Amino acid sequence: MNHHYDKIIRLLLPAAFLLPIAVCIILATRISLLENRIAGREAVEALGSRESRLVQLSWYDENVYPALEAGEVPSFAEGYEGADLAEYIPQDDGAPRDNVIASAEGLTYAADTESDGIHRVYLTFDDGPSIYTDDILDILAEYNVKATFFVVGRENTASYARYLRIVEEGHTLGMHSYSHVYNEIYASPESFAQDTQRIRSLLEDVTGQTPVFYRFPGGSSNDVSSTDMRELADYLESQGIIYFDWNVSSGDAGRVPLTSDQIVRNALSGIETRDTTVILFHDTAAKRATVYALPQIIEALQAMDNVEILPITYDTAVVHHDIGM
Repeated sequence: MNHHYDKIIRLLLPAAFLLPIAVCIILATRISLLENRIAGREAVEALGSRESRLVQLSWYDENVYPALEAGEVPSFAEGYEGADLAEYIPQDDGAPRDNVIASAEGLTYAADTESDGIHRVYLTFDDGPSIYTDDILDILAEYNVKATFFVVGRENTASYARYLRIVEEGHTLGMHSYSHVYNEIYASPESFAQDTQRIRSLLEDVTGQTPVFYRFPGGSSNDVSSTDMRELADYLESQGIIYFDWNVSSGDAGRVPLTSDQIVRNALSGIETRDTTVILFHDTAAKRATVYALPQIIEALQAMDNVEILPITYDTAVVHHDIGM
């Protein structure tokens, strides 16, 4: 009988040790998810009636930095002329340029390029500027990496400073609409044009550079637009604006917040099987895990053979979703 009990005890002892470890791992994962959800909920609640997708309109900035009147230039920007960034964001001074692409026929599409053995990776951040933009820029500077920021319209001194810093540090500053409110932007071709010109004028006024790259909110293949996306793409082309989608998503915009490890795995998926990889990240007050994941992603990319991390420029092979064009 005692032998029988001894056998049961020997079977239970490993479980007694492993069970607390498993519980701790589960709890740690849950805590991480809850922290991200709390951060997102705080940002959303602070916005009141604004749509939850606009968490980038940070309560932090609204409370700490004064809002600016239309056309007002913050004191730190007076006399700012910017660095020589023609390689990244060409100035629109009316002079002809060999690298200006006037029509879609001049674009090189990633799907049509022949492999040269180099894997070009583009880190792109949508929805900023936010309370984490400076952290992202600090990380990029630490690793000497240039990226692309598709930003929305923010008219306060903190956001102006971040627009300027993105440009001044050699990153590409692109447009992601002014309002990011889908039912307004996509209500009609006229609404889309008005919103596009508003964000373009804002960025031009603040930085002295005319942005030429655009990312549709929700991507060009979104299913919420009331307007034919092909018509909106044609409008951008008519304005000399090149739009970019993505072919890898970090997954940081899903309804269920991901851990930084999950974001790392998603972002690095299939890098070595593509010649051009455009990775989608988000820069909002609810995306702290994205900031935590960024150093691991950059280090992994820099450790790969024949991988270059670049900002989007005129030389970048264009990545478009299929919208039936």
